[in-house]
Order: sequence, then structure tokens, then C-alpha cells
Amino acid sequence: MKRQFVFIMTDTTRKDMVGCYGNPDMKTPNLDQLAKEGLRYENAYSCQPVCGPARSAIFTGTFPHTNGMVTNSIAMGDNVKTVGQRLSDNNIQCGYIGKWHLDGGDYFGLGRCPEGWNSEYWYDMKCYLDELSDEERVRSRNPKECYKEGFSQEFTYAHRCSDRAIKFINEFKEEDFFLSVSYDEPHGPSLCPTPYNKMYEGFKFADGPQFSDDLSKKPFMQQVWAGELLHAAPEEINKSSQFLTQFLGCNSYVDYEIGRVLDEINRQIPNAMIIFTSDHGDMLGAHRLFSKNASAYKEVANIPFIIKGGVKNAVTDEPASHIDIVPTIMDYFGLPIPKLLEGK
Repeated sequence: MKRQFVFIMTDTTRKDMVGCYGNPDMKTPNLDQLAKEGLRYENAYSCQPVCGPARSAIFTGTFPHTNGMVTNSIAMGDNVKTVGQRLSDNNIQCGYIGKWHLDGGDYFGLGRCPEGWNSEYWYDMKCYLDELSDEERVRSRNPKECYKEGFSQEFTYAHRCSDRAIKFINEFKEEDFFLSVSYDEPHGPSLCPTPYNKMYEGFKFADGPQFSDDLSKKPFMQQVWAGELLHAAPEEINKSSQFLTQFLGCNSYVDYEIGRVLDEINRQIPNAMIIFTSDHGDMLGAHRLFSKNASAYKEVANIPFIIKGGVKNAVTDEPASHIDIVPTIMDYFGLPIPKLLEGK
């Protein structure tokens, strides 16, 4: 039987932004169905909940302090191998479609395919920008764009990533392969078409003690991070907003795009192994903080993690970490696990 592995990742999806993790207000039917078909981890964690460092652990199997990527926009060490290199060295076809954030470039990347990956399918965010006109590039970073008449899903990065993933699956469905589909969504600017752009109007999270933490016993850096929210009332922090409406709408939209890829997997390669996760979460007002930074709160560190390919409709409280992904992939392909890898 062919060995085929599809790794799907979003950017900035909190665990409680996926419906199967217990929040019925979150509309993520495709990921919820994936969880029914596989194993859902309750206690899976990002190695370092910032984009670049998190991804360095995911795709190398080594911690950021080992591979050199301790913050965004710096490159890993020249001698660090990604899982694509390790698999392609063993004649396994490897495709990477989506946000990379590991080449030392800016947010969008350099647009150059690294060693180990199929260059015909390489599609980081710089490649997306290169497809757009100057006017479209400005539009692609404007959150208000998706409320304008005529905005379509075809314009979004997520849709174009899904299209390429579907094409890759069809081209290599008779071969062993590893495919990574790395969406930028729901990360800002969170562009999403109707009806997703208005799906969460008026939404706010349930009130709780996480919104009343005054940070008086927390590191000074977090107090600075909180800014004007440091002295705000909890109801001013946890409230509905245009940002939250669009962010959560984009979260449901990327679930739809993931569903397009999952449907193709079910049609063409139903026995493929699938992992879904996110690089990290977002504070979204908890502890008076937004976005992510040097902290280990569950809102940013405890990420969704679902595996399809073994038991079905199962949930485990056993701990897991992004550091374990590369060893798991290599074990699936029957390859020896290098001793320098730091996961299991």
C-alpha cells in the first residue's frame, strides 16, 4: 500500500476556535468531522508560540534554541535539515504549499523553494504576491476589502493554496508522498468572503477570570504588552468587535478551504495519514493581552492537534508536542529516526 501523508496547518488558530474542542459557537464542520474520523489531542503544545520558531520545530524536529530560529525573520542554521530534505533523500515526493516563514525573509518569504521540496508546487506568500498587480497587493492586506462588492474566495491565499494541494494530490496519488498545506488564515488581515465575513457579528467569548487578571504578579514585559488595557475593565477587554468578527469568520472560512482538500483526499487517497494543527494561538484579550509573544498561556501554547490514520472518534489527554511531528512522519514512512531529533 502506498504511504501518503498530508500535513495541514493554519496560522493562529486557538484550540477553542475549533468546534470539536467544546465551543459550539465555533463553526468548523470539516475539522470536527476529521476529529470524528481520528484522534483528537487535548494537551498538545507549540514549542514556542511565535510563527517562525514554532514552525522551525514542526518541520525540523529540533527545538528553536537548537536550530537557531529563536525569533521571527531570521534563518535557521545552514546545517539544519527539514523533513522535506530527509524524506526526499529517501525518494519520497515532497510538496510544500503555503506559508513557510523559515527562510529569514520578511513575513511573506523569499519566494524560493528550499532543498527537499518539489519546486513546481512551492507556493509561499511571496509567490502569491508575485501573481498580483500592485493594486491587488494592497487589497490583499486590507481587512476591509472582503466587505466590498465582488470580493471572491478566488482572490484569497487560502483558496489558491487549496487549489494547488488538490492538484498535487491528483498528480501523485499513485506514489508515496508527503504534502504540507500551510494556510496563512485566519491570521490577519483575515480576508474571507460572504457569508464568513459577517458570521460572527456581535460575538464575544464567555466572561471568565482570564479577563480580570491585573498582571500585577506577572512579568513586567506582559504589563507593557497589555498597554492601555492594563487598567481597563474586563468588559472593555472581552467584547465584540470588528476585528473579532472577521478573525473568527476567517477561521470558519479556512475550515471550508481545508474541507475542499479533505474531500479530495477522501476521493483519491482515502487511506492517507492526516495531521491537522496550528502553529500557535492568540491571546484575544485573555490576561489583557492580544496576539502572541514570549508567554506560555494556554491561549497561545495549547494548540488543536488531530490525527487521522489510526483510531477513530477518540480523544486523549496524553501530552503531545509539535516537536514530535517529524519523528512521527519518519516512522510512518518506515525510515530510521535520526538521533539528533528531539521529539518522539
